[in-house]
Amino acid sequence: MPETTDVIDAATSVMSIPIQYLVCAAWFAGFFLASRLFKHWIGPRLARAAKHLERPYVSAILQGYLRPCAALIALAGLYIGVRLLPFEFLSTPEWRGALLHLVRVCLILLGAWGALNTFAFVPRTIADPESPVTHTLGATASRFLERVCKALIGFFAVVLIINELGFNVTSLITGLGLGGLTFALAAQDTAGNLFGGLVILFEKPFGIGDWISTPTVEGTVEDMTFRSTKIRTLGNAPTLVPNSKICAEPITNWSRLNMRLANFTLSLTYSTPRSVLTAVTQDIRAMLAAHPDVLSDTVQVRLLDFSENSLDIFIFFYVNTTSIVDYRVIREDINLRILAIMEQHSAHFALPSRTVYFSDTPPRP
Repeated sequence: MPETTDVIDAATSVMSIPIQYLVCAAWFAGFFLASRLFKHWIGPRLARAAKHLERPYVSAILQGYLRPCAALIALAGLYIGVRLLPFEFLSTPEWRGALLHLVRVCLILLGAWGALNTFAFVPRTIADPESPVTHTLGATASRFLERVCKALIGFFAVVLIINELGFNVTSLITGLGLGGLTFALAAQDTAGNLFGGLVILFEKPFGIGDWISTPTVEGTVEDMTFRSTKIRTLGNAPTLVPNSKICAEPITNWSRLNMRLANFTLSLTYSTPRSVLTAVTQDIRAMLAAHPDVLSDTVQVRLLDFSENSLDIFIFFYVNTTSIVDYRVIREDINLRILAIMEQHSAHFALPSRTVYFSDTPPRP
């Protein structure tokens, strides 16, 4: 950098003031056009070439640093243009030092900008079906890792900028360490939620878009952050559940079913003849076994209990769908067929009832 500054100063000293203004404008215009050319033509072609060569991560890095590199080219032109301006104060050591510090801060910001953009493209690369890590990381893990990496990039960028501005980072960190105990006590819940998020990340009890239920909430998982998991409930209301709480409860993931269970009891009156009861049981069993949406090897239809008010036929089977909407359509069709069988055999459903017997009493005088 000092050699470049000396060359610029030597070139400035041999030019007249009007020519210097024109040269400054020409330098900036040239570098600005070069930055536009890199942003809209060279960079996108390099990213597409890397993608066609089956280098998705290289393509993600190129796309992430596309705009920062274009800004860096324009910044270089602006720096050279400013150094060529015919102002004496720009040649003083104070202004040179301030300008160099400003350039370094801009370089740190551009580097952090490119890294943040790169991690925005990484989840798309992970979600690609052809990616080799598709089976190990999903959408939930990629979003969580993206946020962790962005937070680390932002932290290191801030530390580097503070150090570049002349502040003692070591003293600052030491000062923060004096209040570490207080901070740790105040951040217990945050740490618990962070570790809860890591548990969800590695155990994968659910993913983005899954329908889950816990003892406290039920709905579709929409997002997961360091602190909480966003679930949209049945009432279409977004609910934020702390990660530490959701990890401490039983989680049922309804989206990962491979079939749905139907399990209920059919209650008939005690006045039903044995022949009718046998015919109803056999017809329902045959109907379920022949139903196209029922897994026939899971069908169980048995006279199981003699309850207080009814003869109870136990009905158990699985349907070959995971969609709750399709499941309800199938259950409606099966219920209508059961009603038809009941009507065919003139069988009646039992209702809750109680029989009261009165003992003989002498007549009143």
